[in-house]
Amino acid sequence: MLLQDDETRRMAASIVQRVVQTLVTATGLSPEQPLDASTPLIGAGISLDSVAVLELLVALEKEFRIEMNPDELARAGALATVGALASFVESRVNESRR
Repeated sequence: MLLQDDETRRMAASIVQRVVQTLVTATGLSPEQPLDASTPLIGAGISLDSVAVLELLVALEKEFRIEMNPDELARAGALATVGALASFVESRVNESRR
């Protein structure tokens, strides 16, 4: 059981890192800008506009080979923080493996 928990934590950390890297690449943010799971995406923090959000979603779909519906993303609150987005992406990755 402990090995599975460690593996789950590593996978989640890897997804957060990949989401951050995709965010930097897709939106042109500075790689030096501190980003972590608690960083807000809209409003305070990064303050992505609607075009940047769509560019990010397309880039994430390509990176993770998943499909994301923007309306569903918004309803789930997945655009609140980097961590919320990474959790949403992780759920889609897990669904695609089934």
